[in-house]
Amino acid sequence: MDFTILFFMNSFFLGVGLAMDAFSISLANGLSEHEMPFLKMLGVAGVFAFFQALMPTLGWFCVHTVASFFTTFQKFVPFIALLLLGYIGITMIVNGKNHTEPEEKKSKKVTFLALILQGVATSIDALSVGFTTASYNLPQALLSALV
Repeated sequence: MDFTILFFMNSFFLGVGLAMDAFSISLANGLSEHEMPFLKMLGVAGVFAFFQALMPTLGWFCVHTVASFFTTFQKFVPFIALLLLGYIGITMIVNGKNHTEPEEKKSKKVTFLALILQGVATSIDALSVGFTTASYNLPQALLSALV
C-alpha cells in the first residue's frame, strides 16, 4: 500500500471515529469539573491524544510480532477484536442500567489516575484498529496512528 489519498482518507475517518468516545468523556470531565484550569484542559487532551495514537501502533506491533511467529493467529485477529469490543459494549450497557444519580451535585475534580484510566478505556477500540492495519508497513502504521 502506498501513501495515496485513499490512505489519508481512511486514516482521517478512522481517527474521527475513534475520537468520538474520547470526545464524550472529555465533555463529561468538563461538566464534572466546572472551573478546570486551561493547562489541565490541555493535559486532558494530551492524555487522550497519546493513548489514541499509542494503541493502534501497539495493535500493529502485536500483529507483526505475534502473528509472524504464529501465522494461524492472523485469521483470529478480527474475532479477538470483536470479542474485546463486544465485552466492552456489554459491560457499558450493564453498568449504564445500574447507574443511580448522586444525591449532591458538587463539582468533582478529575484526578490524574482517573484520566489515565479513561485514556486507556477510550482507546481499547483503537487497539483493534491496529490489528486491522496489519497490511501497512511501519511508516504507514505510524503515520496512520498520528493522523
